[in-house]
This record gives sequence, C-alpha cells and structure tokens, in this order.
Amino acid sequence: MNINLREITKDNWVDMIDLDITKEQENYVALPSEAIAASKFYDHYINRGVYLGDKPIGFIQYYPNHEGGKPNEIFIDQLLIDASLQGQGYGSEAVKLVLAEIKQLEGFNSVSICYVEGHDIMKPFFERFGFKVVDQDEFDETIMELHYT
Repeated sequence: MNINLREITKDNWVDMIDLDITKEQENYVALPSEAIAASKFYDHYINRGVYLGDKPIGFIQYYPNHEGGKPNEIFIDQLLIDASLQGQGYGSEAVKLVLAEIKQLEGFNSVSICYVEGHDIMKPFFERFGFKVVDQDEFDETIMELHYT
C-alpha cells in the first residue's frame, strides 16, 4: 500500500475539498474545507493530505493541545478517508503514518483524539493503536489518549 502524507499547501488544498464523507458522517467530522479554513487562524495547526500514490484519498489535522491545557500532548482533530475508499485499510495506514510523524516531534509524550457519541465505530478503531478512553466531555465527545516515551 503506497499511502503517504503530504503537507497541505496552496498547490494541493483543492484536492482535499473534493473528498467526500457519507451523509451520516456529517454529524461526526468536519469537511476538510472547514478544517483547513479554521486552521488559518491558528499557526500551530498541522494539516496533512492522505494520498494513495498521487491520488488524494483523505485528510488529517492535528495540533499541540495548548487550548486543552496539555502542552505535551498532540490532539488529532480531524481524520477522514474519502467515502468511496473507506473500509479498505487506508485509514489504518494513515493513522500509523501520522503517529510516526507525531512521535518525531520534540516535547510531546501523548496523543489524544475524540469521537462523537453515536460514531462508536471509532472506539475499536483507535484501540487497535493503543488509545484508551479517558473522559467524556460536555459535547458528548469521548476522549481517548495514547501515551508514549
């Protein structure tokens, strides 16, 4: 599987806008266009396109969790694979790549993610990578963390 992550730039951001999610998923994940737009207000947000070879197939956004009061933690805010390609292992490969990238960043020792209540398929998905449930927040989001050294 030739999955790779690429920085989102002025040359490839349109690739991300063309990604689709299912109607049901609209309740659980932001569209890449919304996430990329929001990231322009925060210098510390990192956007990555997920590519199969040269074909854009997904989007990931993460950032240091300063707002959450956890300066040694990276928060994966967005993860999506195009609806037509879900269930084929591309999301798992993308998570492996982004976790490897995050672990190279200095000063961080944990990663957190969340999923919205009702999108419970994400719990076993993230547990495969060692994430554990730690909290349920005021927005009905389940928070999961992965610690590493």
